[in-house]
Amino acid sequence: MPFIWNAFSCLLAVLHSATSFQQPRQQQLRCVKRVFFGDLKKKINEEAWDFFYGRKERQWSPDRRPEGQRGVRAGPGPESKLSWGGAASLEVFEAAAEAKESDMAAMTQNMKSSAMGSAAVAVFGDGAKIGGDSLGDLDRMRAAMVPDATSPGRMIQSPEELAELIFAKYGRYHDATILRNSGQVAFNIYGPSLGLRSFPYTEEQYMEKLNVVVAMLLDFDQAWYVKDFLLSPIAPRNGLPSTPRYDTAVTLRLNLSPTWNEVDQSLVEEWFSAQGSF
Repeated sequence: MPFIWNAFSCLLAVLHSATSFQQPRQQQLRCVKRVFFGDLKKKINEEAWDFFYGRKERQWSPDRRPEGQRGVRAGPGPESKLSWGGAASLEVFEAAAEAKESDMAAMTQNMKSSAMGSAAVAVFGDGAKIGGDSLGDLDRMRAAMVPDATSPGRMIQSPEELAELIFAKYGRYHDATILRNSGQVAFNIYGPSLGLRSFPYTEEQYMEKLNVVVAMLLDFDQAWYVKDFLLSPIAPRNGLPSTPRYDTAVTLRLNLSPTWNEVDQSLVEEWFSAQGSF
């Protein structure tokens, strides 16, 4: 792999500099750091994921893109129906996504080391690290945005809206689906995302998949519950990661919704009997 060769070249340069002093040692060390913490970070989503999880993913979620579009990365453009965060290119989008991921990781780590510990994140979300007055403002702002079971804004109107809600929270257009397993019905958000070379859907196919998810949520009248979750601060749940990873999904159990007992279970059965999980 190219980044391994780059790293090897940098290491050779460091060893050479110990005797030749042709370049400052600190400069050579920065080269190694750049490769391992820069280039490697950019490649890990594609190459390491494919090595560790690719075989399983190809078995259970094969590449559904047309033959000519496999390996082609979706991204911003005139044909796209998504905002891509206003990015003009995929490179700009990736840089913004990586920055947001770093910020989210830093906020979570800061909360774990604060006086209240990780419990504060679980109770208040990442916003708990700010001061009392600001926290009150944040709560009031969320109250105006987050829907409840009866508010006019409780609906998710389109697959594009669902995709943008996922993007707004996590910084990427992650894969999502609704599953039923052992009596549990869950909205799952997975690590793979639109824009990665290995993502098994084109943007159009991704929208079609999310359209099914939206239709199910509207039929179950649980769109408000998912929207509430996607508009809420990022926080660890039940000891699981707070953001989607390649080996761990973020899961919201729809059957724990306060209005789930009002859902017509024959409708649930009809959905899963007809089409299974998506």
